[in-house]
Amino acid sequence: MIINQAVLWAILGVCLLLFCSGFLYRISIWLYGGDGGEGNKSSRAGKFFRYFGIFLRTLFSRRAGRVIKSFFLDGIIHGNLFRDSILKWFIHVFMFFGLASFTVITILHVIAIAAAPNNIIDRSSPWFMSPWFIMVFGTLENRFTAMVTDLSKLAIFGGAFIAFLRFLLLKKKYKSVELKDKSAGIMISVIALLSFVYEGTFFLDMGIPASRAVFAPAGYILSLILGFIPGINWAVAAAVFFYAYIIMLFFVCGPDTFWKVFPYGLRPYCSGT
Repeated sequence: MIINQAVLWAILGVCLLLFCSGFLYRISIWLYGGDGGEGNKSSRAGKFFRYFGIFLRTLFSRRAGRVIKSFFLDGIIHGNLFRDSILKWFIHVFMFFGLASFTVITILHVIAIAAAPNNIIDRSSPWFMSPWFIMVFGTLENRFTAMVTDLSKLAIFGGAFIAFLRFLLLKKKYKSVELKDKSAGIMISVIALLSFVYEGTFFLDMGIPASRAVFAPAGYILSLILGFIPGINWAVAAAVFFYAYIIMLFFVCGPDTFWKVFPYGLRPYCSGT
């Protein structure tokens, strides 16, 4: 599989710019007082420094331990959501941590491929990139990268499947609020599916042995199925699905979709409410 490294750096640069812009926009909304509401017309800069001062005073006060504990229990492991509904807790844990892991491993994978000298994954590397980074994250032939990439997407599908079953079993469908935006869940699942196809086509293109490919079980099984299709240039197919899934993940899905599946427990800490 041959990838244009300049294009990858361009994608990463634009993605970083959009993410930072979206992050600053989200902060400006919080400081304004609400999404599209009138809010408080006082200076946003003044609010920012006031909230930052409150944060520092809390961090170095006697309440710090309690706040950190609450942040971990309710923000990280979603204890408040667990107390409300175990089923919704499973859905959010699978979807959020699956998406977070999938996004992080994809970013590392793209950076490693873009930094690989002459598009070759070996122990030679540019001055700013360690050889182990290229060898570990630059190819799905690495067992760790293959496993994290595959299992994170299985977690996403697991959360989506549980949400779908819950929706079917609910007598009043309007109570189904596992995802703030159902289209976000569908979009994330489509991106994960494209990535699975990328795994399968990559294994076929590179001739990855089963002893390594099995660490990405879903991608490996898909490669066995795709292998029955004749006359396919797997190098081209792998490149197409690679670009398709990273562009959708970075731009179509993007920070806004990430926010829509953001854990309920973290929102009070981020919004200042």
